[in-house]
Amino acid sequence: MRYFPAMRTIGVLLLPGTRMFDLAVIGEVWGQDRTDSGIGPFTLRLCSVGRVRTPASPFGDIAATHGLAGLDGCDLVLAPGRDDPLAPVPPSAVAALRRAHRAGATVAGLCSGAFTLAAAGLLDGRPATTHWRDLDALAGVAPRADLQRDVLYTDDGGILTSAGVVGGLDLCLYLVRRDHGADVAARLARRLVMPPAREGGQRQYVDNPVPPSAAQPGLASTMDWALARLGSGIGVEDLVGHARMSERTFHREFAAAAGVTPGRWLRVQRVRYAQRLLETTALPVERVAQRSGLGTAANLRRRMRAEVGVGPDGYRRTFRSGGATVGECTSTS
Repeated sequence: MRYFPAMRTIGVLLLPGTRMFDLAVIGEVWGQDRTDSGIGPFTLRLCSVGRVRTPASPFGDIAATHGLAGLDGCDLVLAPGRDDPLAPVPPSAVAALRRAHRAGATVAGLCSGAFTLAAAGLLDGRPATTHWRDLDALAGVAPRADLQRDVLYTDDGGILTSAGVVGGLDLCLYLVRRDHGADVAARLARRLVMPPAREGGQRQYVDNPVPPSAAQPGLASTMDWALARLGSGIGVEDLVGHARMSERTFHREFAAAAGVTPGRWLRVQRVRYAQRLLETTALPVERVAQRSGLGTAANLRRRMRAEVGVGPDGYRRTFRSGGATVGECTSTS
């Protein structure tokens, strides 16, 4: 792991539609006096094409301190996310990013700022990520990037990207930890009232609603029947029996309706129910495994890591609602 003790001049590329949240994150980490945390002082340059005020999202605009030439000589260049990540990046901004990278600056894209780096060709052959909603779009504009779908940030030496929204703060804290050490990053994290590093990847934050019921009334009824009995140990053969179809017909029609095999669907629904129990009850992990039909705590941990990217304990720490008590969420529907 490289060490950058001289990272003191930070350049921020302002483009129309820049997300204010990303700018606030950058300001909190590098725009404040953090000498009591063991880092800084920093010089923060806000750079725009022509040094003009730049419309920001969701409201207001930002006054630039520099034109694009201000990115020259920076130790770190940051591309915040934009409201429309597919909006064109001005050729002069592309040239400035490439020039900064060639000069040895670390270049990082926060959230959809990865699209800005992609426009400059800086993601080619490198790992990259962005907000989970935009991953497919990023794959389209950066086909040569090594897309990482379940990480909070990527680091390929001089080029870094982050997952969505708060993932930008994860990346900024990571940069502090990488360049100034774990103790300094921990002190700063305490100031920001957040953990120095979050567990797991961004799969745990992706919307995962129960798939819509199948169009066939018989399959829809079987799905509803199964969802009410996830903890009873039912298997695919039980679904076949309830649907009153031949095994071959059931597998074919189920896969056509749900997009997955019956066994895969059943495993996913058990994990989803376990997630709800972890979020809304104080049941021990062993009981959550039993109630969701996953049997043992070890199996629950294995399945959750495979499906969600984090174990039950870490998931509960992140998503547990404060008022839940043992025995709540008794229905699987």
